[in-house]
Amino acid sequence: MKVVFRIIGSEEDLKDVEGKEENVHFCFRPSEKNIFELVNKAPKLKRIQLPSSYQKTISNTTKTLLNMKNIKLLTGDIWGHRTDIDRFAEIEV
Repeated sequence: MKVVFRIIGSEEDLKDVEGKEENVHFCFRPSEKNIFELVNKAPKLKRIQLPSSYQKTISNTTKTLLNMKNIKLLTGDIWGHRTDIDRFAEIEV
């Protein structure tokens, strides 16, 4: 199934997230604060995707919060996508 993800390339991009986002891909290593900010800004959030190397650094506290909010934490990469051209990408989940 293909799903449209909002691409977050930096903390600056995180400031532009709207409340209607359901799927987000982080291209940078998000801190706990970044993830909590995203969860608070986007109440409809269903999925967060991270590259595998970043996935390993997510704390158990963050994983528990996402689990409590029914937000799936996915592993995956987006190669060659330019956020200056399009902030969204269609990804196979």
